[in-house]
Amino acid sequence: MHERDFIHSLARRYPASNSVRVGIGDDGAVLDVPGNQQVVVTDMLLDGVHFDLRQHALSLVGRKSVAVNLSDLAAMGCRPTAAFVSIAIPKQSSAPAIKFPEQIYDGIDELARQFDFVVAGGDTNVWTGPFAINVCLTGVPYVASQVFLRSSARPDDVICVSGPLGGSLLSDRHLTFTPRLDLARDLAGAGCVNSAMDISDGLAIDLHRLCEASQVGAQLELDCIPIHSDALEQARSRQGDRTELSADTRAQTAAFQDGEDFELLVTMPQSSWRDIQSSSLGQQLIRIGTVQAELGCRLVLPNGDIRNLPPLGWEHTSRNED
Repeated sequence: MHERDFIHSLARRYPASNSVRVGIGDDGAVLDVPGNQQVVVTDMLLDGVHFDLRQHALSLVGRKSVAVNLSDLAAMGCRPTAAFVSIAIPKQSSAPAIKFPEQIYDGIDELARQFDFVVAGGDTNVWTGPFAINVCLTGVPYVASQVFLRSSARPDDVICVSGPLGGSLLSDRHLTFTPRLDLARDLAGAGCVNSAMDISDGLAIDLHRLCEASQVGAQLELDCIPIHSDALEQARSRQGDRTELSADTRAQTAAFQDGEDFELLVTMPQSSWRDIQSSSLGQQLIRIGTVQAELGCRLVLPNGDIRNLPPLGWEHTSRNED
């Protein structure tokens, strides 16, 4: 079963109701509370999948475990309030039993101070498996009761991203990125966002998810896709393998499907885009295409040809390790 199908089956089993305004299927759940809304996000990270303790510092692992959740809150236009951290420490750890969690929390503390939230609880266990960490974060909208959702894109919206994409594993950027909370705050204040999500599994697959939630399509322009220098360096380093792809083509592919970029994917009305283009806010966003009424995602090539854009990227339930 693909991750998409599994999530859809859970959403049917547990539909939003009562005080849960938005349930399974967005970057986080939206709970109605008196006077405002509360957003809850959570992510589990695993050694050997999201990081490698043979080469990555424990403090960076702790940092990433919170940062990915902060990125989800940014995608929903929310500021963090409290974190709940649960860790499973391997019995065979090379670090002393007490030093292991202390170093994990060193990385968490860095972001707690930077973004002004508290660690309010969690759980700690020891077991025979690899290290695992789960973080749950709560947050509230920067602008009261105005949460960004995936399901609100509209035809003719401009599609933007908040930075260059691809190659995040090359320099361990996936461990050190800064969640786009400041940008989310400014976007919320400007009132210009129709829909948003963060790019964690790859631009192509995440764009499909946003379009599916909004029941729209998208058309991207290949020449407008921002490619990170890490993706270019990674592509050039692989020139000696057996494929015939050029370095530029490899880098473009990385920008669409590598994932772990944690940039924001945002749609807004054309009029809003025109209003902010010359401002500091507009300079933090890169226009890559438009939302379409016709379902499906397409890519406009430099010569004007249009091709379908498949939902390529990371799927957590896939057994394919390629």
